[in-house]
Amino acid sequence: DNNANGYQDEDESGLASVKLVTATGLEARTDPHGRFHITCARVPNADRGSNFVIKLDARSLPAGYRLTTENPRVQRVTPGKILKFNFGAAALRRVRLDLADEVFAHDSTQIREHWLPQVGELIDRLAETPSRLCLVYVAQEEEISLVKDRVQAIRNEIERRWKDRDCCYKLDIETRIIRRSS
Repeated sequence: DNNANGYQDEDESGLASVKLVTATGLEARTDPHGRFHITCARVPNADRGSNFVIKLDARSLPAGYRLTTENPRVQRVTPGKILKFNFGAAALRRVRLDLADEVFAHDSTQIREHWLPQVGELIDRLAETPSRLCLVYVAQEEEISLVKDRVQAIRNEIERRWKDRDCCYKLDIETRIIRRSS
C-alpha cells in the first residue's frame, strides 16, 4: 500500500510470507503475490452466521513496513459465502523531529512563537509522501512530567494541523524521551 490509502492499487504488489491468524488459531502465510487462503472456516451458527476474525501478525512484515489498515479484520460468515480480507502495509518514510527545552517557553508546554512556522513546514513535508513521524525529546534537567506534557503538547499541535490539512493518509506518530545527563 505504497500511498497508504488502505487499498491495493493496480501498481502495488503483495507481500510474501506474511503470517495471518484467526481467532480460533488457524494460521496462514501469504504467497509471493500476497494472497492467502483459509479453508472451511467453521460457522458456529449455520442459520445466522457468525463473525470471523483474522489478524495479521505485524512482526512478520518486512523490516520497515507498517500496517495501513485495521488489524484485526472482522466479517460476517454464512455458509457457502466466500470472504475477501485485505490488509494494507507500506514502507513509510521515517521522519524524526528532535525536541528540547529550547522549543518551549520556560517551564511550560507552550511552544515558542518562532518555532511555530517550523511545525507548518513539517506538516508540508509529511504531506509530500506517506511518512511515520518520530518525536524525540532530548531531556536534560527538566522534570519528567513536564517533558511528557511537552511531548503531548507538540503531538497535539501536529495532529490538529494534520487534521486541518485533511491529507491523504493516516499519520502515524511515535514518541520517545531520551534523558541526557550533564
